[in-house]
This record gives sequence, C-alpha cells and structure tokens, in this order.
Amino acid sequence: MTLAAGARLGATVLLALLTGCASTRESPTNGLMAEQSIPMEPARNQSMLDAEITAFLARYADAYNREDYTTLLGMWDQDDPDAFYMAEEIDPPMHGWKTIRAYFSRGGVLDGIRNEYSNVRAHYVAPDVAVATYRLRFDIKVKNMQALSSFDRIMAVFRRKDGEWKMIAYAEAPQAPLTMIRKALKTSKSLDPAQQKELLRTVQTLLQDAVPEDFNAWLEQQQPLRAKP
Repeated sequence: MTLAAGARLGATVLLALLTGCASTRESPTNGLMAEQSIPMEPARNQSMLDAEITAFLARYADAYNREDYTTLLGMWDQDDPDAFYMAEEIDPPMHGWKTIRAYFSRGGVLDGIRNEYSNVRAHYVAPDVAVATYRLRFDIKVKNMQALSSFDRIMAVFRRKDGEWKMIAYAEAPQAPLTMIRKALKTSKSLDPAQQKELLRTVQTLLQDAVPEDFNAWLEQQQPLRAKP
C-alpha cells in the first residue's frame, strides 16, 4: 500500500536492479537504459504454508479496503516491540508501535483504496516464524487527487501466536523508477510514443543527476579489482 504513490520516482536506491541484473550487455540505440530481465524459476505448487498466508492476506486486504485499521493492526503481533513497517513513500522505515500506529491514524486522507494480494510464496525460517514474498496491486484515491493504480513487491515476516498468524515485519519493494514507468506506460491513455520516450529520458536524467561527484574516480579505482567475466 502507498498513500503517495507518486513518491516512487525518488527511490533511486533501487537503480542497482537496473545495472546488476541485465540479460544483455548491448547498449540501447535510443540512449535509454535497456529493459532488464533474468531467468526465473517456474511457478511451484502452492504449499500449505502458502495457502495459510494467502488466507491471512485475504482478511488483511478486507480490513485495509474498509480502512478498518483497528482490525488490521490486530492482525499484527503488538507484543513485539521490534515490529517494523517499511512503506515505499516514507523514509526511513517505521520501527516500533508509536510510528506504525501514527501511520494508520491519519483519517480522512483517502476517498478509498483497493488492495489485492497474489503470488504468495512463503517458507519457515524458525518454528512458527515464516517469511513470505507476494505481489500487491492497488487502486487508490487520495482526496482532491485523481485515482492511481500501481503495484508493489512485498516481503513480510509472520509469527504464529496462539494458533494464528500475526505479522511482525513488512517491507514494500518497488522496482527501479525506469522499470516502473515502462510498465505503467504500457497502459497509458494520454501519452503518445514520443511523449513516453521523453518521460523516460527525463527520469533517467534525474537519476544521472543524483550520481555523486566522486563516482567516476571510484570506478577507476575498482577496475583492477573487478572479477573478469
């Protein structure tokens, strides 16, 4: 979930995904970074744990979509003082209940939100503790703004307590800005191809402008140390 989806453009820290996971080393002819992809494992059959976390997230989405944050927070282990929530639009991550409760107490911000969770993949990391990745697709209407639609990759940690799963950690992991925009442009109703390319160039320029002045010198120092392909 995000209460300010447009803020994802500032997530330049994720640019490493663009440079480290390339399926091709050819330079694009249009001056923009090439799209990145790596081979993925085929989908597996849903395990019992996957099914349990999927059922948990169905209830969680129901509470979220009704903006019933009391019920939603009740699905967390509130006895865990180290719980954290990492929303894509807020930096730094929210550690502890004072900040998490404050995040969910901002009433009147939304006209509505619809979260849908899918592609759950979970495994145990300790008895009664599980970690899961899943996909969040959301439609959101902030007051006095146009509705937005997007998606996030999520990683969350769950603890089984008194026979029920409770969330104890949550992190949103948007893709790198250029990747997100490329995906969004596939459904664009307002930008023609030339405008789409110009938008991508503008975002790439913003990311290039963020490079610190010492990076070229650092690259030169690293050249002798780099492993040969």
